[in-house]
Amino acid sequence: MRNLFSLLLLSFFIPVSAMALPIDWQGVFGVDSTLIDNYRRIKQTTDTSSTNAGSQEVGYAAGNQASASFQSYIFRLQPTLIVNDAASIKGELSTNYARGGRFGDDSTRTASARDSSFGSTLYTHNTSSGDSVIVNQLYAELYSDAATWLIGRHSFSWGLGAVYDDGQDAWDRFATARDGVTAKIKVGNFQFTPYWAKIAQTNYTRASRIREYGASVLYDNVERDLAFGLLYGKKQNSSQATAITGDTNNDSTNTALGATDVTITDIYFAKNFGDLSVALEVPLLSGEIGNYFENGSIVKYKAKALLLESSYKLSNKWKLLFFAGQVSGQGAGGNDFEAMYLHPNYQVANLMFRYDLRSISSGAQIYDSYVNNATYAKFGAEYTTGKWTWDGSVIWAKADATAEAGKTSYNHATGKTFTATATQSDDLGTEFDFGFNYKWNNEVHVGASAGYLMTGDYYAFTNTATPNDADNTMVLQIRSSIEF
Repeated sequence: MRNLFSLLLLSFFIPVSAMALPIDWQGVFGVDSTLIDNYRRIKQTTDTSSTNAGSQEVGYAAGNQASASFQSYIFRLQPTLIVNDAASIKGELSTNYARGGRFGDDSTRTASARDSSFGSTLYTHNTSSGDSVIVNQLYAELYSDAATWLIGRHSFSWGLGAVYDDGQDAWDRFATARDGVTAKIKVGNFQFTPYWAKIAQTNYTRASRIREYGASVLYDNVERDLAFGLLYGKKQNSSQATAITGDTNNDSTNTALGATDVTITDIYFAKNFGDLSVALEVPLLSGEIGNYFENGSIVKYKAKALLLESSYKLSNKWKLLFFAGQVSGQGAGGNDFEAMYLHPNYQVANLMFRYDLRSISSGAQIYDSYVNNATYAKFGAEYTTGKWTWDGSVIWAKADATAEAGKTSYNHATGKTFTATATQSDDLGTEFDFGFNYKWNNEVHVGASAGYLMTGDYYAFTNTATPNDADNTMVLQIRSSIEF
């Protein structure tokens, strides 16, 4: 929380020294409290999660508690400095990881010279951990007759946000970042957007860089309620690039990804037919993804997703929803890599896919979780009256790929390969979700949500002859946010 207060203090002093230029301050502050009951999703009480790399079992945290309870905050400050009619400087500041943090994350006490006394243990008065203020975005926006130019670190979005999402919703904890140049060229109802960006570079030579470039074309006709387009991009790096490493083969040694050349082709379509709205996104990934399996061979990458979002307006108060999707997984025994991971902001349920439950015991980032390896369908309804919005839905899902006995398989939760000694079920389960949002005023929202997952046997897999017994799990959350 220290960084949060530093940013608030900063916001009071910066305008004083910059009175010559107008600054527009926008942002979000939100706090939530979450309870996840039976986060291990099994009936067994003995922790065997570390015995096999292929196991879906989630380990206990210290104390062997079956439930998790935590509070988190989200904070982002987005200043816009208007230089003149042709230029603005924009940015986004936040704290810690995922645009915020959790309560207690800076309050660890150690027996150092500064805080070894009992008083410091009993009365918390210093919660500094040394974390820095995070600059998520900082870029110049230049306006000309031909195009609008974005130069620097900026975010962007495409389609439904399945792969690229700019994180503009109040509770979006992530935003796709682009360190580079983007041009927005608009001709009639068409917008052409070429871009070039550098993802990472460990030294000053081209050999170490990871870059991406491409372009999108979007046709958006508001009068006809029709939009469609195509994004085509490339992500490349040489064998000397070491910024991205991993331990896919579970040998406790991280290996550089190596030479990579990946192409994304992302198709988007949206249309309103009176009270019926339909949107479709189809991202396709192909190319080579380097030494992903750590066997010295370049791996072919072939992943895809097919996503549908639709709604039907029954009246001014009632709306029906139907979502469906297929996100490819890594099949057993395959030599290519076929797993697709969607953007962490793109979620379809209150519990399933939303949290990295393995982080409960490790204290890592619980929101680093992605819809992956799944075929799903979601039926829902939404009721709005006055300042209240109520929603409910049921989500069914099964795995696209599972472990098969005798074959090299892939654990999508840990990103590691293993030799399967048993065959895994594809049943992810069925979830029932409920929630409400109360619009206190235009800036303040208060809400709550719940999810009950009838856990499928996919999560009972232990890669042994004796699987666990899947058990149901539940999440409850209350939250409040201020947008300014």
